[in-house]
Amino acid sequence: MRIHGNLGFMLSLLFTAGSGILFLRSWELDYYTELGPGPGLFPRWLSGALLVVSVLYMIGSLRQPVLWSAVMPQGRDLRSVAMVLASAALFVALLSMAGFVLAGGVTMTLLLARSYPWLRASAIALSVNVLIYYAFSGWLDVPLPSGQLWEWVG
Repeated sequence: MRIHGNLGFMLSLLFTAGSGILFLRSWELDYYTELGPGPGLFPRWLSGALLVVSVLYMIGSLRQPVLWSAVMPQGRDLRSVAMVLASAALFVALLSMAGFVLAGGVTMTLLLARSYPWLRASAIALSVNVLIYYAFSGWLDVPLPSGQLWEWVG
């Protein structure tokens, strides 16, 4: 039974704590109302199920440890994971200023530039983001951020 360095145990501990907190908080909501199921029904059942699964996974990770070194990528794969995380952070940072199309275009270009030439990666990224923007804002009537940059320009 190994706990030190056991990633499975640490993550199951985190999920157990989080689902336990949600389970306790779900008791503050009405389980059932005169109209039917209340706002506490699904949180109670889902957090209770997550709590049970987390404890079972904790027991399983004590029997068969999942070590950090076994699941952490190395070399080029680690750089790919870091690039995706950095691109996601950049997208969030650019979203309010540049808007969805430009922020998504820049971050998608950075991700695609490892496999395609810059011009092709930029063209793919901008066209995909323009299509997504118009699909959400036009067809689905879900507004996406246009950004402060467009307010200054237009």
